Amino acid sequence: MRKLMLNTAIAAALASASFAGQAAESATFTVTGTITPATCDVSLSTSSIDLGNIPASTLTEDTNLKKGEDVILSVDCDAAAATAIRTSDNRSSSAMTAEEVAEQMKMPLENSNLTGQDIFGLGTDSAQNKVGALAIGINAATSDGVANGNLFTSNNRAAWRSAPINANGQPVSKDEYFGLASSADATGPSAYTRSTYTIGSMVLLKKGNLYPAGEAVPIDGNITFSVFYI
Repeated sequence: MRKLMLNTAIAAALASASFAGQAAESATFTVTGTITPATCDVSLSTSSIDLGNIPASTLTEDTNLKKGEDVILSVDCDAAAATAIRTSDNRSSSAMTAEEVAEQMKMPLENSNLTGQDIFGLGTDSAQNKVGALAIGINAATSDGVANGNLFTSNNRAAWRSAPINANGQPVSKDEYFGLASSADATGPSAYTRSTYTIGSMVLLKKGNLYPAGEAVPIDGNITFSVFYI
């Protein structure tokens, strides 16, 4: 009896397995993943420029120019990618307007290669007056180790305009994008593994008697460079 019962149980199990196999007439598996763009890192050869102590007594002109050392901005990607750099003025509330530069420094911007959009903030003094004007420009650039003067700029990363780098440098506007192209007649930035930009800075200070007497006035410019993929 025990043997019969065992055989019956085995038969029932085989029948159950047979029915289960017949019920699964197909099987599906999925393949998933995400294709990601090249990853690019942005770095600066130095994170700050110190103009040192500037005695107010030495600021004798209506416009007093101070230049900082060049800074190298590098974009390194793990594969060739078309990129652009956006500049953000972290002291925008203290950025002088073109009218303020003309009035306080006797320097009409139309007489220079700058516009009001090219002026970055330098902070305010104790009287909440704007300290001065900061302008930056690209003096040279390379793409994959080769000199490249084919700079393109854009307000929206859709329409690009040629802004070739020349001996006088190319001003960089705040909240604007810039990138390098393979030729002057390109429609926008090209794909590179490594790009570098030599950035010069120019600080314009007012006449010394326009700052609060008897106190130190900090020069406080702050700009962020962010990479975007085209």
